[in-house]
Amino acid sequence: MAQSSALKKPAWQERWEEIKPAPFRTAVEVLPGLYQVRTKGSSAYLVVDDDEITLIDTGSPGSGIKILEAMDELGRSPEDLKRIVITHYHIDHVGGLAELQDWVPAKTGVHLAEAVHVESGEPLPSPFVNPLLAKICAGWLENHGPGRARVDEILADGDELPAFGGMRIIHAPGHTAGSISLYFPQRGVLLVGDAMQYKFGRLMLPSRVFTQDMTAASESIKKLSRLQFETLCFSHFRPILSHADRKVREFSRTLEA
Repeated sequence: MAQSSALKKPAWQERWEEIKPAPFRTAVEVLPGLYQVRTKGSSAYLVVDDDEITLIDTGSPGSGIKILEAMDELGRSPEDLKRIVITHYHIDHVGGLAELQDWVPAKTGVHLAEAVHVESGEPLPSPFVNPLLAKICAGWLENHGPGRARVDEILADGDELPAFGGMRIIHAPGHTAGSISLYFPQRGVLLVGDAMQYKFGRLMLPSRVFTQDMTAASESIKKLSRLQFETLCFSHFRPILSHADRKVREFSRTLEA
């Protein structure tokens, strides 16, 4: 199959894959069964159950092979990837989707508001809110777009998927109209995509440069603050591993003013 040749490595590289320390690994364990994968421009997450794997986001174009390498590090095959969920349509989250769909049997789920961008095959809308920056970026997106990808499942707020004891779709608009977060109540984990930032030990609103509606983004954070979870995962920052819901509630209260 195509994915087998894509993963073929020389003997020395296979040996390095076996012995390389954790900081050099593509897949970094957040907690048992959940791995953050360093992709081009962002992070993806592998949710590993006994019999199948769910992938959250796919990085920028060219990240597909990185995700397959991460699965290989975990001793899993491309055939184990059964589901892909996209948090939003920005190129650093959906860019590797089309190439992965050529290699794996996984079904892809996307929120209704994002599906048109994923399926169209047209250049993705610019992530920049500022019209001048959007115009500057347009040519790059046209020449480096990920191409048409398949959407198999349209996701909506409250939908439940069978991953990690139950994965609930939380519609969290603001960064984009169809942004979603993924909530695992049985494991106490929330993956927020780009709904929040975490810099210098502080939670923050998503970047104003790339966020369509800051008021909606603020309301989405308030919505997420009502959930109970221990671990909080982001697309561009290190996870918060303990008392994360308390920190989100404290941050949410600052948005009331």
